Amino acid sequence: MKEDRDLQFLAYCNSNDLKTLVDLMTYDKDGDIRLTEQLTNTDAYLRYYPDQLNCMWQEIANELQRFGGNTLANMWRRRGVCYREILKDVCRKMEVYFRGEESTEDLEKALLEKVCLEAIDKMPEEELREMAEQLGIGGKNPRKYAMVFALQLAVKKGGPVFIRIVAYVTSMISRMLLGRSLFMVGGNLLNKVLGVLGGPVGWAITLGWTAVDLASPAYRVTIPCVIQVACMRMNQNYGYNQGRIAV
Repeated sequence: MKEDRDLQFLAYCNSNDLKTLVDLMTYDKDGDIRLTEQLTNTDAYLRYYPDQLNCMWQEIANELQRFGGNTLANMWRRRGVCYREILKDVCRKMEVYFRGEESTEDLEKALLEKVCLEAIDKMPEEELREMAEQLGIGGKNPRKYAMVFALQLAVKKGGPVFIRIVAYVTSMISRMLLGRSLFMVGGNLLNKVLGVLGGPVGWAITLGWTAVDLASPAYRVTIPCVIQVACMRMNQNYGYNQGRIAV
């Protein structure tokens, strides 16, 4: 593993969050083990999965670095790259503007803002309404445009509501990619979203991902994994736990 200060916080994350990250790297949408993953055969995985994953945070970080070294932009490297490099690569693919001088946390926040704004803009009205109601946004029986405006304003404003929106959207992505519920953050909403937007076409449309992204096995891993890592860091920095967010 490359020394990577941006991933050292994984040692302090709970196993539920780490399990989501590990599953995104090791399983495809059909529940099959990825041919390119190297984590499930390690002694650490056999010993610590699924309940003590913080004990193998270095192996998890190494696997993410390795996938980052296999993206189209870094194909020539044939080795792992540091998380910040992976993050910047994902930001470029997601068309998130940055100068390169930003902190890792600021880059992640910009990425999460973009992902959430895209999801809110494309989410069906029924799911928007339920999300808005549970978050206490938009008033009584708002029109769709009012809900979209209120949710997008909350994203741009930041703060606790933004963090909860991030948890919704991140869990939606993980559920659609892994085909099952991973976070207890509004299961009814997620079930409906899964029904409407399930599968690779659905989540690609939801987040504005391109056919090029879908064609790259590495980007199918690094994009959702970086979103998951960014959400985990945000929750930890602000004292939240994804599994306990009340929505």
